[in-house]
Amino acid sequence: MSQTKKFSRNFLILEYKNPEPLILAMNVRYLYLFICLFTAQYTFGQSSHRAGLHTDSLSFEGLQRKYIYYIPAGIENMEKVPVVFFLHGMGASAQIGVNVLGPQYHARAERDKAIVVYPDATSKHWNDKLGGSYPLTDKINDVGYLTSLIDLFVQDFKADPKRVYFSGSSNGGMMTYRLSCDIPNKIRAIAPFVSTISPQVAEQFTSAKPIPIIITSGTADSIIKWEGGQVKVTRTPRLFSGDENIAYWKARNGVKSQAKITILPDIEPGDQSTVEVHHYKGKNDVILYKIINGGHTHPTLRENGKPLVSGKNMDYNSFETVWDFLLSYR
Repeated sequence: MSQTKKFSRNFLILEYKNPEPLILAMNVRYLYLFICLFTAQYTFGQSSHRAGLHTDSLSFEGLQRKYIYYIPAGIENMEKVPVVFFLHGMGASAQIGVNVLGPQYHARAERDKAIVVYPDATSKHWNDKLGGSYPLTDKINDVGYLTSLIDLFVQDFKADPKRVYFSGSSNGGMMTYRLSCDIPNKIRAIAPFVSTISPQVAEQFTSAKPIPIIITSGTADSIIKWEGGQVKVTRTPRLFSGDENIAYWKARNGVKSQAKITILPDIEPGDQSTVEVHHYKGKNDVILYKIINGGHTHPTLRENGKPLVSGKNMDYNSFETVWDFLLSYR
């Protein structure tokens, strides 16, 4: 077949007596450009680094795992930023975490230039290693998933690997305890709410790496009881009592000092609860916010015009207290 060759910047072969090769070459080129543009658009939409709230998912062990994250403004030129993870409780979701914590955490995130991440559990329950208490998730590798999520934010979002913090409520608090044992080298400090470390985890990790901890527990919690024992909701045979939980953490963190106890001002007498702060000071502090007559809730300040909530302490904002504790460790 006779042909005339011409060369240019854009095409190796510009003119053919038989136009079919040229058409094919152009089609391939345009297809390539289309794929590049589509891929770039898809990647940008799925993993936004822009300031604000975003939803994404991570494929892990055959499951598509959803998470929500908040990016503060003004971190574009920062080398590394802290990242705070919050794990929701049983029956809840990442979105509920955003709804409850967002007003406090996102304001703090803007102030301190930190990323906030709200992962979603499967079946609305984390595999906290209680053993047979929730069969739907007992074989889910949540430690692996959350480890991958940490790595993702360190690699793609400039999260500081030395300033990764975890907090969690109830079942999310139990999962936070578990992570502190399974991957302590990846977490700087933890803040579990209304939960205790399970005996199964504590017995397996008696000499785990020390890690700073702030604990929020109510003495009238009907689910995670201060005196310990069975959790009827999940038929868990036994949990540590509040005192056993503190004893474990004092031993693990090598704290020898007695607690400095402070009573917070009872600014809302109508909530029928008070707050004792037990501070066991050391290289890795153990702090307990013991909510006297407090239920399975997170203490927050009462909003103007809003009624008191039964079992909820309203003498301080526990979310802001926890945030400030976590980020104080660098």
